[in-house]
Amino acid sequence: MFDEDDLEKVIRKILQEMGIVGQVKAQPATEADVEYLTRNEVCARLHITPTTLWRMGKRGEIKVHKIGSRNLYVKSEVDELVSNGPSADIEEKKGGVA
Repeated sequence: MFDEDDLEKVIRKILQEMGIVGQVKAQPATEADVEYLTRNEVCARLHITPTTLWRMGKRGEIKVHKIGSRNLYVKSEVDELVSNGPSADIEEKKGGVA
């Protein structure tokens, strides 16, 4: 059975033989630490409907990450929305005071 180091060495050797070692860059370690939320989880956190969430995604107010056939949202981005509250643009469109 291969351990992680052995597997990495084998992959590195294959890539060297193919001549593409310099072309492949490792993903940052933080990518693996990203937590995603589902549509229902985001709606519950923001107290909005799925339709409102869809509109926010279309307007670019929240970034939608397509993973497979699922729409997922980065937890830290959603938490930032919660802490910052609605933006002035959204309030202005609703007829509120900016």
